[in-house]
Amino acid sequence: MFLAMGTGMTVAVWAEILPDTPAVISDLGNRTFAELNARTNQVVRALRALGLQAGDGVALMCSNRAEYVEVYDATRRAGFRLTPINWHLTGAEAGYVVNDCDAKAFVAEARFADEAITAAGMAKGATVRLAIGGAIEGFASYEAALAGQDGTNISDPSLGTSMLYTSGTTGRPKGVHRPAAAP
Repeated sequence: MFLAMGTGMTVAVWAEILPDTPAVISDLGNRTFAELNARTNQVVRALRALGLQAGDGVALMCSNRAEYVEVYDATRRAGFRLTPINWHLTGAEAGYVVNDCDAKAFVAEARFADEAITAAGMAKGATVRLAIGGAIEGFASYEAALAGQDGTNISDPSLGTSMLYTSGTTGRPKGVHRPAAAP
């Protein structure tokens, strides 16, 4: 289990031990550990197919739903740097964070389409844009990106990191990045 934690493959271990046990229960979709693991691998492969590499940033604006966990786990397993975006932010506030964190990918829930469109317009480096749960103008479909991707475990896991943002009480929010611990 410790090796799995150090490479972002913890969900893969649980998928092997308890495949049919619920891992995510949400009003917007449930996942067993086996389903979550397969979808996580599909997310990794989809983002890689779109040009992301270990160390690249992924910004995520999403409510509590299964896809949030899929993207989170994919960033952990593929060596990506995740920046969660608070969906209570305005489009301009979210855009500042997406741009500042140097995200190459921006994944947003359609429920926040207006904010996501504004944010994407401010974050020119986030050229990979995926919409969860419906359409967002200028974003590709998350489900379409995953379609046809292999759900088996990736062979080259690498522990990802997070870049979180302070509340910005002294001005703009500040990004806090902590590099991954050495294996």
